[in-house]
Amino acid sequence: MTTKMNKVSRFGLGCSAAALSIAAFASAPAFAQGAADGDEEGAVIIVTGSRIPQPNLTGVSPVTVVGSQEFKLQGTTRTEDLINSLPQTFAGQGGNLANGATGTATVDLRGLGSERTLVLINGRRLMPGDPVSSAADLNMVPAAIVKRVDVLTGGASSTYGSDAVAGVVNFIMDTDFEGFRIDGQYSLYQHNNSNDTLRAAHAARGFPFPSGNTVNGGTVDVTVSFGGKFGDDDQGHFMAYAGYRKLKAASQSKFDYASCASQVNAAGVVSCGGSATSANGSFFDWNSNLFQIGPNRTFTPGFTPYNFAPLNYFQRPDERYTAGVFADYEVSPAFHPYMEAMFMDDRTVAQIAESGNFGNTLSINCDNPLLSAQQRTQICAPGNLITRFTETGFPLVDAGVAPIDFRDPLTGNIYNRAFLQALRRNVEGGPRRSDLQHTAFRIVGGAKGEISPVWSYDAYYLFGRTNYSQTYSNEFSASRLTNAIDVVTDPRTGLPACRVFVLGTDTNCRPYDMFALGGVTQDALNYVQIPGFQRGNTQERVLSGTITGLLGEYGLKSPWANDGLGVVFGAEYRKESLELDTDVAFRTGDLTGQGAATVPVSGSFDVKELFGEFRLPIVEEQGIHALTLEGAYRYSDYSSGFTTDTFKIAVDFAPVRDIRFRASFNRAVRAPNVQDLFAPNIVALNGNSDPCGDGSATAAQCALTGLDPANYPVAGNPAGQYNGFIGGNPNLQPEKSDTKTIGIVFQPTFLPGFNATVDWFDIKVKDLIQNYGQDVIINQCITTGDPTFCSLINRDATGSLWRSANGFVRDLPLNIGGLKTRGLDLSAGYNTRIGTNSLSFSIIGTWLDKLQTDNGVTAPYDCAGLYGLVCGIPNPEWRHKARVTFNMENGLGLSLAWRYFGSVKIDRSSSNPTLTGAFSPFNEKLPSQSYFDLAATYAINDQYTFRLGVQNLLDNDPPIIGANGASAVNNACTAVFCSGNTFPGVYDSMGRYIYAGVTLNF
Repeated sequence: MTTKMNKVSRFGLGCSAAALSIAAFASAPAFAQGAADGDEEGAVIIVTGSRIPQPNLTGVSPVTVVGSQEFKLQGTTRTEDLINSLPQTFAGQGGNLANGATGTATVDLRGLGSERTLVLINGRRLMPGDPVSSAADLNMVPAAIVKRVDVLTGGASSTYGSDAVAGVVNFIMDTDFEGFRIDGQYSLYQHNNSNDTLRAAHAARGFPFPSGNTVNGGTVDVTVSFGGKFGDDDQGHFMAYAGYRKLKAASQSKFDYASCASQVNAAGVVSCGGSATSANGSFFDWNSNLFQIGPNRTFTPGFTPYNFAPLNYFQRPDERYTAGVFADYEVSPAFHPYMEAMFMDDRTVAQIAESGNFGNTLSINCDNPLLSAQQRTQICAPGNLITRFTETGFPLVDAGVAPIDFRDPLTGNIYNRAFLQALRRNVEGGPRRSDLQHTAFRIVGGAKGEISPVWSYDAYYLFGRTNYSQTYSNEFSASRLTNAIDVVTDPRTGLPACRVFVLGTDTNCRPYDMFALGGVTQDALNYVQIPGFQRGNTQERVLSGTITGLLGEYGLKSPWANDGLGVVFGAEYRKESLELDTDVAFRTGDLTGQGAATVPVSGSFDVKELFGEFRLPIVEEQGIHALTLEGAYRYSDYSSGFTTDTFKIAVDFAPVRDIRFRASFNRAVRAPNVQDLFAPNIVALNGNSDPCGDGSATAAQCALTGLDPANYPVAGNPAGQYNGFIGGNPNLQPEKSDTKTIGIVFQPTFLPGFNATVDWFDIKVKDLIQNYGQDVIINQCITTGDPTFCSLINRDATGSLWRSANGFVRDLPLNIGGLKTRGLDLSAGYNTRIGTNSLSFSIIGTWLDKLQTDNGVTAPYDCAGLYGLVCGIPNPEWRHKARVTFNMENGLGLSLAWRYFGSVKIDRSSSNPTLTGAFSPFNEKLPSQSYFDLAATYAINDQYTFRLGVQNLLDNDPPIIGANGASAVNNACTAVFCSGNTFPGVYDSMGRYIYAGVTLNF
């Protein structure tokens, strides 16, 4: 909400609002910062965390403020990069992900999940950015026109509604700008390949090893903005902008620590691992014997792991267009209409290794002319011939039972089929490419005004929509592949041909020869390789109105205070909808490299809300400096069939002007979103390990999971990927969370320019919307034998949980368990003059005392200081970001930043019974990381400002983990957020980031 104030108070919190090259980040009270005209009459202020005007612009809730100059000094073109550098945030979706990327950029406060972080623009919601998730897409926010970012800790649902569980990120745009401005920047990554960790591993496999200097990921970012007043008496104001950004791709093949998939053994020896879906082809028979294609159409034992890493993107190519306008016009004090319109079109490509036959075909006809005599003898032997099929079509081989006699419908000849599960990489067809496009617009129209000296109002309507498009290329069709390997001798030509071609049912089919090295032809590839298409949209509508009363004018105030009771009453209606449509290939699961079908989904819900807020100064300058009480309440009625109550109570106490104490309690909620409720139930990749495939579970234990002892140990997936039955649950209820904060703000009058804050936070979420977790389900079954969990495991006929869609673990979301996080945010800042120059210092850090998960099954486990397959991305106990800046009178400024990320240990090293387990020494600990960033600015008058900078000045390599393998003992790489043997959203994974930019003001 925007509130008109008579005077703006600015606080020196480690930064100067007027200094061009001073970083503006500090944990502080909510405040208006960064505006040079802050003392003007009628300045418009947006206060995050409250809707009530506050004379001194201080709030009870801890807010970290990031000023616009920090964007410049960090050289940020991707907004998520700056937000993720704050110690309160954890890695979410971003431009450095490929496998599992949505094409969006999200923020995850406190590690509680991006869906539990509410994102606002000018105090109003930013709509969901993708059909997959309810999280907002930060690509909508052009960094060049951000005035500041307020990061609010903890629950704020009573003020802003659902989803504000972990906190709020509020982007305040520079809507007051007047003039014409061009901001442009070019940046790139530079890295010196000198890491020997994987050198020997590359050599052992014959892989090329990157060496020397590499330069990648060039980026151009240009934004033009202009604004001014209009109207006969300058009653109106507008600001418009247009931006263009283009990022070039950077692949893992260029980096010595990422160009092969690192695999470690129990002794800690590292090698280059890979996938069993190999270039020459790997095959399983019925007894899970594994063999591969050798010279002259032969089967030889074992397999040659395929190095899937080099083709994966470390930075996706991305092209984004943005445009928008903000305008308001004061017709009278009682009627002040305003509008906001923002547009974004973002297109990016996520590239990963080639598709192929990922075990999608399970049998072969024994009259196949592409089989050599040696191959036919081996796989068409008794004991490997198909005797029957399950209801789902899975072929079975029963001992002592005669095989099925199949009859060719054209010739009438009898033939048998042998069990043969094939895994062959489509090296001929190129990498899989997911072309993702998000086109979004957000429109706000409203009016505010003063009804009387006491009462004012603000009402608006918001409509946001994101159109989603995905084109997936270089995929294989499972149905066509099945046709293309069912080859017979064409009686008309005597040459090998598809059976369906000979029968005339599909004359486009060409034989796919996977039984000889180099046997795949372009004609076969043209037949089996197809694209997939998805189209969808998300929409959000908000109708909101508030009435604000400053009741001190009526005499409603404490006898010890000058300011009176402030109140806000409001009502809000919000509707969210989602629609996703997929083509036949996606819908039927025909694309071999997708892991599962992507089924169309649509749904919507709406919520009607009433809310109120109050602020009561109890004491002001009466023996003590200030004592203020605040409270808020919101009632929400959801169309999904439930209601929620959220509230806040807070106190602010300043015994003297120099020191303030603040404390608050917030009840917040997160209502289940459309995907939580209505996502189709499908089989998809979900788990990381199978203890029945790596020997960590006994045959007796594995029998509890449904594994026939005759199949023990079952073949594990070298890529560490296993099927789960996942989707939505329409019976979900809202999550509830309680946030407690206690803090102190110290701004001594005896040391002008200095400030320090310490804020303790404690967030507890219950009735969490979560899955048990596939790995948890399996481990509970083998350790307890509890049928509640064992019944959720469904192995296919071979006992596998990955070789076919018939093997999976049922893992649907429930309201179970909870999350807890607790810690301290600390900040300090100081600025001073040295002659005609200025010096400033600021630091903000977070000590994470607890990050506990209760999965509703096992003992709750604390992931503070840990990482791994259960705990996920690294969660260090201490993180900080510090900056020192020196500005000279001649316009030259130098700034040095220090980003520190504490060490973490593998979660399996914990003594907690849920986490503990064997692990490779290689993964035991990721060392602490210190990154130093240097920036220089040069201002010529007020019109030209140049900037040049380097992040990761010392070109530190990211920590490397064992990121491949069938066993949790050796594999520490979590799905999606682990890539290139590290965590690119956490660590600087591409070397130095070098940028040069200029801002031109006219």
